[in-house]
Amino acid sequence: MSDQTNGGAPPVQLWTRDGFMGAISVVTRSTYAPDYLSVEGPHAPRRAVLERLIPEDHDDAQALPTTVATSRLGVKLLVSGRRKPMPYVVRNVEADEIHFIQSGTVKFETDVGSLTAEEGDFVCIPRSIAYRYAPTGDAMRSIIVESPSALKLSPPAPTGMLNVARDLKYARVDPEIPVGGPTKLILKTFDGENTVFTMPHDPLSLGLQLSESVPVWKLNLNKIQVLTYLPEGGPPSPFLSSGAGDVLMFNLSSRISSRPPIHINADFDEVICYVRGPGVWGGCSEPGTLTWVPKGVIHHGPAENVPETYQAWLLETRATLRWTPKAIEASQLMETGEYGPHPSAGK
Repeated sequence: MSDQTNGGAPPVQLWTRDGFMGAISVVTRSTYAPDYLSVEGPHAPRRAVLERLIPEDHDDAQALPTTVATSRLGVKLLVSGRRKPMPYVVRNVEADEIHFIQSGTVKFETDVGSLTAEEGDFVCIPRSIAYRYAPTGDAMRSIIVESPSALKLSPPAPTGMLNVARDLKYARVDPEIPVGGPTKLILKTFDGENTVFTMPHDPLSLGLQLSESVPVWKLNLNKIQVLTYLPEGGPPSPFLSSGAGDVLMFNLSSRISSRPPIHINADFDEVICYVRGPGVWGGCSEPGTLTWVPKGVIHHGPAENVPETYQAWLLETRATLRWTPKAIEASQLMETGEYGPHPSAGK
């Protein structure tokens, strides 16, 4: 078991509502609260390395991305690892999508324009925007967040965290996409029973861009500034949120900060992607390590003040996530002190 007291002082435990924005209760504990011996049931912290989670579209060009986690609110996590272009077009009529490119370079073609995304890019595809994508090299790996509530950039101030004019890149009409012949268009709906239209031509073949507003954009993680409150660091601030407030996204890369407190998050599941080093983030050293702490589970979390630096991002969602059997098979139970594999995971 861990010995995580601070110089002999009893560890402090926080219980909070609405993340760190609502009611708060603080107590000390005589033991290290995140320790647990074993767990049974679905509401248990897990971790997975994306390179070991082989999505269906890795070997089957016809397959859609593989679902990692679902929820009753419709928020979903998926992974993609294409080696060949999508031979069809998709329109998600239920959710906005954020695609994070963990590795590779990916060309997105949509019915408002095209863009090429690189490692570390977030790509926003709003509800009912048709699209397809393909790796420009041998392969790619991405994490996809689906949100039924509309997503938008929402930094705490108009400037500072984001330089929108410089760093936000929008899709542009690609005149080289031919009209083509019959094309399959898949409409994704909440029930999982996809509807397939056969269109006489390629729906992504465009003419002119007439509006100034373009809803498909990309933004790289390293262009999102981390906020800190000296001398202790304080909680991070979201750069993106949903209209319903049920999805928040943060840059959780290394910053000047004391170690986060032991915490019970009453309202949000926390999903963190450790993107890459060179520095390690606690028990996370492999690029593309995905960690999940369900709401109500006591956790501490590694220190963020890492001299060698690392990149990571955080998804907080009010949705209670449930990992799919395929994702559970490719993942491990996680201890919530340093976010490494739990000792029982190897038993």
